[in-house]
Amino acid sequence: MFMKKVISALLSLSLVFSLCFSAAVAEAAPVVTEKDVKLYTNHSETVRDYKVYFIDGGNVPYVPAEDVGLFLEITDRGPKPDYKAEGDHVVYSRGAYTMDYDFANDTITFNDFDAFYKLEHLGLVDMVMGPENTYPLFEKSSKSIDRYGKVLVMDLKPYGINLVTTDEGRFIPLQTVSDVVCNFNETSLYFSGDAVIVSEQLNDEEKAILKAGTWQWTEDLADFSYRELCFTLDYQYGLKEIHDIENFDTLFEETGLKREFLGSGAIDADKALWKLIYYYIGDLHSQFLSVSPLTDRDAFGKFVHEAGNGLAGSLRDTVGADFMSARDKAYPDGIPAYEEIGDTAYITFDNFVDARDDADYLAPVTEADNSGDDTIRLIQYACSRILREESPIRNVVLDLSVNGGGNCDTAQYVMSAFLGEADFSTRDTMTGAMSDAVYRADTNLDGVFDEKDSFIENGLKLYCLESPFSFSCGNLVPCVFKASNKVTMLGQTSGGGSCSIHGFSTAYGTSFQISGYRHFSVMKNGSFYDVDTGAEPHVFIVDPAKYYDREALTDFIHGLY
Repeated sequence: MFMKKVISALLSLSLVFSLCFSAAVAEAAPVVTEKDVKLYTNHSETVRDYKVYFIDGGNVPYVPAEDVGLFLEITDRGPKPDYKAEGDHVVYSRGAYTMDYDFANDTITFNDFDAFYKLEHLGLVDMVMGPENTYPLFEKSSKSIDRYGKVLVMDLKPYGINLVTTDEGRFIPLQTVSDVVCNFNETSLYFSGDAVIVSEQLNDEEKAILKAGTWQWTEDLADFSYRELCFTLDYQYGLKEIHDIENFDTLFEETGLKREFLGSGAIDADKALWKLIYYYIGDLHSQFLSVSPLTDRDAFGKFVHEAGNGLAGSLRDTVGADFMSARDKAYPDGIPAYEEIGDTAYITFDNFVDARDDADYLAPVTEADNSGDDTIRLIQYACSRILREESPIRNVVLDLSVNGGGNCDTAQYVMSAFLGEADFSTRDTMTGAMSDAVYRADTNLDGVFDEKDSFIENGLKLYCLESPFSFSCGNLVPCVFKASNKVTMLGQTSGGGSCSIHGFSTAYGTSFQISGYRHFSVMKNGSFYDVDTGAEPHVFIVDPAKYYDREALTDFIHGLY
């Protein structure tokens, strides 16, 4: 009798626990609400109706898992992916390459991240991705190699970022889609409360749309934005190892920035992001681009004026001013893009300018191409002069002393014009994938890739002027030249900058860029070496004024051989 009472009591207790558990599960089931908004793309030229979703009354916008394909289509030049939803998984695939969202475990898995995103004609981590009108200018050599990387599992759990499953469907935070999907092509998503904007870089109209939105700073938005920022930087900041950053949450704790990121307003978070970029990272590629629409611009401007741009930025500004001052004194009317001093040709430009979509790069060159406004056309012009019949030119000097970087495609074109076959080595810090892309360039526009297109194969002696101001592609080219053993480096060690730039947004609408996960490298003895420390010159020139006294510099070059 006693045992029956015990069993009965246990069963009753079990039923109570069961009912309580069921009630807890019912209470924990996410409640989804939707909101009609506008979706702006192509710099606000295209507008369509769209819906975003909110979980449990929160202020963080989510999008349906099937809309990842929409944002891929808008921002990516690759083929349209296949979509499949099965069990807890939503999988996008391009052939054998997949992007798998696991809603049970809050992970995003790429079986090959680099192959999933790459364009058909490029290598795994190839950076020569110019517009179609430049394709006839490049020939990729069979010497190019790819080394596939490891499976990439982006684990959202440590960051408290949830992939949400409900009876209404599966939902992904809009900002996570921005950071994982759109940013491969340097595009970000912005949400204003009334609109979603897809933009590479916000223009004034888009900023006005965001400013006029109904959103506001809330505790849950601040918390989510912080966790999403930590997730994004942990995976995609390319210099974590060099900067001895275990993870960004720890860095923010150590520097006191975490409290500011989670402060009482967007201006506190924007100030924290500014300090991170210019004080604690200071890598020059990383830049604060525009404040959140929720931030008081005047108050933030006053902060920036007082805070400055950190030690690294200040030193660079000083170096740049020294060289620009010396150059302006030597060339008060502006330094020519192409100049001949006796038997020596000088080619000078301060940025590797992006190729223009509307340019005809196969048209004959004219004197107008000597302006330097288009780097590829300038190189074509220089080649037409240097390699002309009965040319007096015996030496070619590329002056990158005040070159701050720019476009990778044009850098490859320049390197190929000098070296014939020139390799561009890149490594993905997230996956370990590597590419050594070897290219030739057609510089004489005869449609043939041969020795007639390069300086080195026509017996010319090659030189490169570099300085601590030579940065990014302005540093990559000297590093490739130095590794080739075909170019004499003159000046001072170049300024570094070894990663591609990746633009991002925060969940509360701030724009910024960082040194991304694709490392520029040079290959030696089969190994890839980071170029962040710059290229040391063969011949040091300390005084900036001596860079631009070209009569004396030409005589000096004659004395080197």
